[in-house]
Amino acid sequence: MPPFHQLIASEIAAVQRFVALLKKEHAALRDSQFDVLEKLMEEKGNLIDELSRIGQERHQSLLLLGVAENREGVEQWLRTQQNPKLTEAWQVLQQLAREAKTLNELNGQCITLLSRNNRQRLETITGQHARGTFYGPDGQTSFSSRFRISDSV
Repeated sequence: MPPFHQLIASEIAAVQRFVALLKKEHAALRDSQFDVLEKLMEEKGNLIDELSRIGQERHQSLLLLGVAENREGVEQWLRTQQNPKLTEAWQVLQQLAREAKTLNELNGQCITLLSRNNRQRLETITGQHARGTFYGPDGQTSFSSRFRISDSV
């Protein structure tokens, strides 16, 4: 297993790629580029698998070092190491993780909004939304016959 500092460096690189991917995903959502989103989903899945693997390796490394697997435990251990570069790398990783979380939540909100808008449009098109005020499949509105459009003039 790679040493802790190498794992952190690998994780930073992977999270940086993940953040860049989330930004691409956001742009594709914003611009309704669904073909781009399909390609990004596969890449995102692969990157999530990689991040999971690195995270498991980091967890094992910390166990071998006798460090509690939580932020406080790692930060306490880092203070004893007196290694400013390692401490800085940990801080960079934490910042990137927060950024990724924020972007992922934002993209989730965009997906929810797009889904709601598409559902409303579909309801409108199929006449399920505010039934009786739109034209049905026969070209007539479904409310009272005195309001129907008649072509029998």
